[in-house]
Parts: sequence; C-alpha cells; structure tokens
Amino acid sequence: MAEARNPLDALLPLLKPQERELHLNASVLEVADRAQLAELAADPNIRPYLLARLSDTAALVDPGQAERLEVALLNAGHTPKRLLGE
Repeated sequence: MAEARNPLDALLPLLKPQERELHLNASVLEVADRAQLAELAADPNIRPYLLARLSDTAALVDPGQAERLEVALLNAGHTPKRLLGE
C-alpha cells in the first residue's frame, strides 16, 4: 500500500535540509493544527511570506517579512501573537 501523501506538500513544501542548519533571527509562523497551516498556505495574500514548512504546524517566514506577514494575517481576520526573541 502506498504511503498517504500530506496535502500540505502541494501548498507548502517541507524543508528537508541535507545537514543541520542554524538560522539566526529567523521568523517562524506557528499554528494550532495542520488544517490551519493549509488554509494560510492556500491564501494568495499570505503564501508569498512563507518559505517552507518546518512541520505540519510551523513554517519558516521569508527573512525581513514578519511585519508584512502580520499585516496580511490581520487583514485576513486572523489574530497573530508576535513573540520577539533576544
């Protein structure tokens, strides 16, 4: 029997680095469940800010675009919570 394909793969590919990577000052979008990430990745006003999926509930945000993503999320009726690291 063939392995079931994740429907998110077509919308937002899973990041599969060949070796360990360290991203300093990276912005990540984290959601509660896979369906919510699929909804956001399918939105043409939000998808351009998402580079790749880190998991079924997290995506890497295009560097320097976190504020624009936040505005796009607010305009789409979402209520993002922004956490800033050190």
